[in-house]
Amino acid sequence: MKKKLLAIVVAACAACMALALVGCGSNSSSSDSKSSKELRFVTGGESGTYYAYGSVLAQYATNNAGVTVNALSSEGSKANIQSLESNEAELAFCQTDVATYAYNGTNLFDGAAYKDFSVVAALYPEQVQIVTCNADIKSVADLKGKTVSVGSYMIPLLQENCDKAGVQTLLNTTATEILTDANGAAVGVKATGASGETVTVNAKAVVLATGGFGANLDMVVEYKPELKGFMTTNAAGAQGQGIEMATAIGADTVDMDQIQIHPTVEANTAALITEGLRGDGAVLINAEGKRFIDEVGTRDVVSAAEIAQTGSYSWLVVDQAMVDASSVIQGYIKKGYTVTGETYEELGKAMGVDAAAFAETMDKWNGYVEAKNDPDFGRTSFANPLNTAPYYAIKVTAGVHHTMGGLKINTNTEVLKADGSVIPGLFAAGEVTGGVHGANRLGGNAVADFTVFGRIAGAAASKYAA
Repeated sequence: MKKKLLAIVVAACAACMALALVGCGSNSSSSDSKSSKELRFVTGGESGTYYAYGSVLAQYATNNAGVTVNALSSEGSKANIQSLESNEAELAFCQTDVATYAYNGTNLFDGAAYKDFSVVAALYPEQVQIVTCNADIKSVADLKGKTVSVGSYMIPLLQENCDKAGVQTLLNTTATEILTDANGAAVGVKATGASGETVTVNAKAVVLATGGFGANLDMVVEYKPELKGFMTTNAAGAQGQGIEMATAIGADTVDMDQIQIHPTVEANTAALITEGLRGDGAVLINAEGKRFIDEVGTRDVVSAAEIAQTGSYSWLVVDQAMVDASSVIQGYIKKGYTVTGETYEELGKAMGVDAAAFAETMDKWNGYVEAKNDPDFGRTSFANPLNTAPYYAIKVTAGVHHTMGGLKINTNTEVLKADGSVIPGLFAAGEVTGGVHGANRLGGNAVADFTVFGRIAGAAASKYAA
């Protein structure tokens, strides 16, 4: 079926590129079968579970052409049991309710679910329908007042709106080339699909939202050699392809050597430990059991101080009161990132630092919190004393986190050439762009960046393509 596209949005996902086809007609079709049988699948569990059940779904859809297969996220085991008892479903698979994963800070979508069920749907469009996993999370209130990661809150809502608008998303599809016409205007994208096939999408405008290049460590070292050997917090899809595709058709770049490192990266897994913990009162402790910096300083300053410590690492310390208030920290504990102790001395031993020095440091810090004064390092942001046992610590180090450099754009998000002229039909927003954050992005500002410029890019591309 031919599609009339207003614009194509090229965006990065966890381990691939995704193409969102905006303004096109749906190419999905529903089964004419009158069968009342329904295979109901509740998402959740580890990625291996997704792969296993994805295979089962594919085989079942093949063998039972009259059965509709739904991947659902609401109601959990209870609904599956009821559907079996009432004979509404022929088979049912039950896994942990996806809302649980939002509560403990894990993203709702780990990529594997998309991969398997998207493949199933593509292979068996007559039998398989996918309901995205966002029914359980609709507002902050639904999260019971606990802190959750911004992605696990925002993405389901944005996904829901895309689905309602009829936006088609091609997952596991890596964009490789921006197509241009005789005048140099962007008129589509060429990509490689999951099975290696070439995918060509013609459109009147192209929006790049492919992220930065923080996971492409060779590219990082090319622009900042001193970061050789650093780990990265970035998802594997942050390879910089959007930048490379645009420069191939004449786009200019800016600030490519401005690469931010983050001071709290879990030392064994490279998982990002949110700096919100430090804002909520956590402290950083070195190998000698002492604080060494104002923990809420800018990332470059805190990272530099951490690298200068023995072993170039530190321990991020929280107490049970912080754990109780944050599903994010609960998620860190569940993933095995923490060591713990009922007393400061016990925690110090678990950390492998001087237990007496650590206990003295914590007592001193709690006094500073009460006095709202930190004479050692001048910290001015105080929350509550860390005096509710048990206590927890995460070993952290610095890692590549954000690339401030990227494509040069104007305030209308149009991508610019070196001479300042625009590339017609090409727009960009988010970390793929440069010149927005300068030499050091402040925590949280990337959300403002992609929200504001993403909206501008969408409006500008739509207007251009109309």
